[in-house]
Amino acid sequence: MSNYAMPGASPRQNLVQDFGLGKITLNYARPSVQGRSVFQENSLLAPLEKLWRFGADAATQIQFSDTVTIAGTSIDPGTYLLFAIPHQTEWEIIFNSNMTGGVRGYDPQFNILSLYTPVQEQSHFTETLSLQFANIRYEACCLQISWAHVLVELEITTAIVERLRETYARQMESDTKPYFPAAVFNAKLGKDFPKAMDYVNKALESNPGAYYMHFLKAAVAKALGDGPAAKKSAEDCLETARKGGSDDYIRLAKDFLSKL
Repeated sequence: MSNYAMPGASPRQNLVQDFGLGKITLNYARPSVQGRSVFQENSLLAPLEKLWRFGADAATQIQFSDTVTIAGTSIDPGTYLLFAIPHQTEWEIIFNSNMTGGVRGYDPQFNILSLYTPVQEQSHFTETLSLQFANIRYEACCLQISWAHVLVELEITTAIVERLRETYARQMESDTKPYFPAAVFNAKLGKDFPKAMDYVNKALESNPGAYYMHFLKAAVAKALGDGPAAKKSAEDCLETARKGGSDDYIRLAKDFLSKL
């Protein structure tokens, strides 16, 4: 006979997000409103002007595997406790390095960052506290906190362009040259379109049927202002995608050609 334990009233979630050249991990407990008041004076849940653990039970933990920047402050890789002091129109969000403190042992001398961010009102109601990463780009993402009718957002950035540029420069000096990845980098992040064109051409020499390479070449040619070359590469992408059976790139090539 199996023994079952009661599930927690505020189940924990471990959220891992790839970001930049690393990861962000969030571990927090998710309370539900259940008809109670939240973010109000003397609320049972997260009252205004009081230190809040960003969830329930143990304080919320956030871990960065690579250096990030928040509100102009650089944060080293590591694990931190995340707190907030909710106010009516803004929240004070706090990153604290004292991992043994928790809420009862909170000590502001271990704060590595304290910032204010505005409160937004949601039109819909979020019953269970939800933290998620949104608007994810190469060097920026947004941590969204939604509960009840409240939405708070926190932008997180990272610097990866120069590190990648140096990495690809070193790799290009080796015997195995990553032409296509380097072309993608220079087209999308490095913004060195002549170099991107040179690398994608070299990549196509050894793989002429790669429809995704032809598509990148079309985009680079367009960025360089060469419409005829962009059209030719998009047509090559369409032809090779048909041979390769890639419906996705057939659609992409047709859409690209329709906008030239």
